[in-house]
Amino acid sequence: MMTLSLNDDLVNATPVVPKPYSHLHLWIVGCGGTGSFLVQLVCRIARELIRSGNTVDITLVDPDLVEARNITRQCFCEAEIGLNKAQVLAARYSLAWGLPIQAVPEPFKGRWVARNALTVLLGCVDNGTARRELANALDLANHYPDTPNAWWIDGGNHHHSGQVLVGSTLSTNPDDFQFHPELGCLKLPAPSIQAPELLLNSVAQPSHPPLSCVEVATLDEQGLLVNPQTAILMAQMLAELLTGKLKRLATYFDLTSGTMQSEYTTQSAIIQGLQQREGGIHVV
Repeated sequence: MMTLSLNDDLVNATPVVPKPYSHLHLWIVGCGGTGSFLVQLVCRIARELIRSGNTVDITLVDPDLVEARNITRQCFCEAEIGLNKAQVLAARYSLAWGLPIQAVPEPFKGRWVARNALTVLLGCVDNGTARRELANALDLANHYPDTPNAWWIDGGNHHHSGQVLVGSTLSTNPDDFQFHPELGCLKLPAPSIQAPELLLNSVAQPSHPPLSCVEVATLDEQGLLVNPQTAILMAQMLAELLTGKLKRLATYFDLTSGTMQSEYTTQSAIIQGLQQREGGIHVV
């Protein structure tokens, strides 16, 4: 049996404490390569939360139609070609899981996010324009110094590697991320603060060439399982966030080498990360 060594930061990490909730709104923004695989996992999490007495709304957002070239690397079938991705997935999984799932067949707008429920935005997009709207949603929904109403979990990938980042706050001031003396970690730097290049249209993923998922797939360079892997990591972070067990703000993986590396929720790691990114340094 293999023995796993623990990173000191993991041992010393403080769990993230989200705003108390009984009503939760989960948004999956982008229903293509990663989002189409993520929907079923989110439905599983939602069912468990509902069994615990919570109310859960799920909204899927994507303006695109299913194309023949999507079938291999996205979670669609031949019969769904020509239909809207968000609407197809909402119909499929609402019937399968008995959950009310809303579909919005147009680009996401940050102003749609309400402020009266804990909200988690699951970003599965591959361009800066869409991610800027996700960042805008945090800006509109969250007000310092309150506990965040909205969180953003962002998933991105390239050929055989990817990253998942989670956060809530657009500030770059380390003082805004001081841990609560009793509760612990209440907020994290948003994905766009951890990796500002995500907001640039010319860069699809951190430190990677500017190719969208469809473009990479067309070149036959993207692995078949990189999107499902990203979806699993996003779902795991979501489950941990909602149960007060999340101890990381970023995870990077590479399927070719079989490696995975995370950044953990320690005060020093968060402050160091902010200082590095403020100076234009981003290490993957």
